Parts: sequence; structure tokens; C-alpha cells
Amino acid sequence: MRHLVGVTATSTAPTAIAITGGDAAYFELMRDCVGSLRALPEGRAMALGVLDCGLTDEQRAWCRAQGARLVAAQWEFDFPGRDKLKEGYKALVARPFLPRYFPGFDQYLWIDSDCWVQQGDALALFLAAARSGALAVAPEIHRSMRHFYHAWKEFSSVNGAAYERAFGRDIAEKLIRYPLINAGVFALRADAPHWAVWAKLLGEALQRSTDMTEQISLNVLVYEKGLACEPLPSRCNWPVHHATPVWNAERSLFVEPAMPYEALGILHLTLDTKWRATLAVRELGGAFDGQVRERSVRWPGGALGPPGGMPAAPAGALRAPGRTAI
Repeated sequence: MRHLVGVTATSTAPTAIAITGGDAAYFELMRDCVGSLRALPEGRAMALGVLDCGLTDEQRAWCRAQGARLVAAQWEFDFPGRDKLKEGYKALVARPFLPRYFPGFDQYLWIDSDCWVQQGDALALFLAAARSGALAVAPEIHRSMRHFYHAWKEFSSVNGAAYERAFGRDIAEKLIRYPLINAGVFALRADAPHWAVWAKLLGEALQRSTDMTEQISLNVLVYEKGLACEPLPSRCNWPVHHATPVWNAERSLFVEPAMPYEALGILHLTLDTKWRATLAVRELGGAFDGQVRERSVRWPGGALGPPGGMPAAPAGALRAPGRTAI
């Protein structure tokens, strides 16, 4: 991995597209994701694509009204157990083929539908980092994250098992010691060699496992195959279940839960955090400085769905079939 040097957060790509996707059950989250992109200059500067994995006609109409190009996601691979997976799984296996789904762009930025953008500089950094031809990602490594403390055994066992099922024990024992690359947000140039290698690794791994396979294969792509990677700060893709953000009352935004309390760029509502109406959030500054209070971590500019608050988690959504996120 190389270190990003001399890049400012105002860098932009000449032709870039931000892509998200999912099925009808995830649309409320997708609406926040798209809304947060469109609320910021850096997001509006990009084209918008949606991988349709089973949206309703009404949901498709809403996406088109935001200027999105909708393309139906395909399975891409034949693999054991595919008939037992939900349609939303297509959004995982389609990622190595984004330039084919949405041709004509220089750069592609994928963002999971359970992410929302708080600071536009994170988008600019992803595109700037990818411009050299490297894969721009944000590894799950930060001094605040729980798997560096009490949850390491859980983290390493779950991810280690996923590595072993997909690529064998030797790879698992080696790569579990590396910072896990989160595949939920990444940027890559259209002509980068990563796409084809990722597709090959994913197709092979799916014959053995469907557990986090697209993410595990992306880590193998970088750590084993040696393709260029530009690691960005965790604030560019913050997995909320690893460390609950702090609310900075004076700045009215979410920040890292450790000094110097840098503002989070993209919040990733991982695991059950995406379905919870509120989390116990520590406040910084203001009338409740230092107190822990219940607060929504959803995009503040979005609707919380139908009357009654957050939509209920679809059956199996906290741990989707074939995927154990951690």
C-alpha cells in the first residue's frame, strides 16, 4: 500500500459515478444514502447509478427523480446455494462488474445503501485516491474500534472463518492479522486491472462460500495478489457497530469517539445499527457535554419512513443469508 500524499479534499474526477443498490426492503436506507449524496456539492458533481435488486415501481420512480440511472443487477456467477439467497445478494456479486453495468465513466465509486455521507470531502478523497489507478478503500482500523479491545476474539473468529471457507486455512491465518478492508465504500478507475482479478477471485470463492465472499476476495486481491491500494482514514467509511460516533453539539455533526474528534465523512450503519431508531451516543459540548443520550444516527436530512418511526428490520436482515458481517 502507498500513502496518499499531496491530495486535497477538493480534488474531483472529470467523469465519475456514485453507485448504490439493493432491494425493496433496503429502500429506506437507500433513500438516505442517495439523499445525502445529492445534498452535497461533491455528491451532486457525480452521476448516480442504482443497481436494482428488486425495487418497487414507486421506488424506481423516486430514484429516477433524483437523476439516477437504474440497471437490473444479475447473478453473474453460478454457485452452490444461489437459489436460497435473496435478490439483494446480487448487489454484492455485481460489484466487480460496475463498469459494464454503467459504461462510459472514468471512475466508479460504490457506496452501500446503509451508508450516508456527512462530509463531502470523503467522496473527494476516494476519487482522488483512485485517480492513480489504485483501489481506494478505508480499512477497519482505528484506536476507538471495539475489535482492538474486548471484541478481538469475536472479530477474528468470524472473519477468520469466512477467510478459511473461501480461501483455505493458510490464507485465513495470514490475512486475519491484516486490517480488514471494508468493501462497503470503494473507488476505482474504469481501466484498473482490479476489476478482472476481483471477478476471478470472487467467482472461485463463491464455489466454496457465500459468507462475506465479495469482501474477503477484495482483501485477497490486495494482500495476496498485491494490486495497488490506497488506504484512507476510517472516517471515510465508519462502521458504526465497531465504535458508536460521538455527537458534537457545537458543530452539529458526528465525530470520531476519540480526540481530536475529527468529523466523520461517511457513516456506515453496519449490522443492527441500521435498523435501530436510536443508539446511546455520547455528546461533546453543548448543554449535555459528556452525557450519553439516545440519538438517531440516520441521515438527519431524510425521512424515517412511515408513521411509527424506523421501518422494521426485514426477516433475516440483521444477518442476511450467506453473509455474516462483522
